[in-house]
Amino acid sequence: MTIKTIECNDWTDFKSKIVDDLYDNGRFKKGKFLFRGQGGENWPLSPSFDRWYHGELKNKINTAKSLLNQFIKECELEDLSDEVRNSEILMLSLGQHHGLPTRLLDWSESPYVAAFFAFSSHIRATENSGDKIAIWVIKTEDPIWNSEFGCEIVNVPSFGNERIKNQHGKFTYLRTPQSSIEEYVASYPNDGELIKYVIPAHNAVNALADLDSMGINFSRIYPGISGNAMSAQVRVLAGL
Repeated sequence: MTIKTIECNDWTDFKSKIVDDLYDNGRFKKGKFLFRGQGGENWPLSPSFDRWYHGELKNKINTAKSLLNQFIKECELEDLSDEVRNSEILMLSLGQHHGLPTRLLDWSESPYVAAFFAFSSHIRATENSGDKIAIWVIKTEDPIWNSEFGCEIVNVPSFGNERIKNQHGKFTYLRTPQSSIEEYVASYPNDGELIKYVIPAHNAVNALADLDSMGINFSRIYPGISGNAMSAQVRVLAGL
């Protein structure tokens, strides 16, 4: 089994289970796990490129390379340092930050930041998200997270990107033909596992209020007017 699903009764139950299951003697160990929150329990762990890609285009992997190369060409006149311009990962991160479909999928070192994104995504969703949210977990020490297998965990220097710093962010970089992290892990069942905590979505108000007391909200994670706008939406929709 490559996906272990853990049902939580409510937000309080999740907080208890995450400590019991993943903390060492009740202590959080930075970097041992990565977390991603999704507004629907059945939403796939698909990077933006894989949601954008159409099968009638040429080979998926070549198309991803062509898209990045075209983005780099389009940025020729932009004021970018040589360090950024000559780095595939930095250019991918820059492109993703500005709407380019990439094969990067963002994760957080904090289960609470991931939970915030899950609940806030649920209440802001325009698509059917179901009755539960999901918080996914990967173990960074699993051998599957390696470029030789086809998906690695990458550190992206923030180079002024406050969002990456504030959400304690890292990325998985998928390089194989699979369209989601679930499909990728399923192809190597002995080398990696996904854990999915599922929480009833009606807990959103209590969870977001609790997270707000921790300083986890859009205004803090996304400093500036755009973050304030998203924070306003969440507060009105959740009645906070």
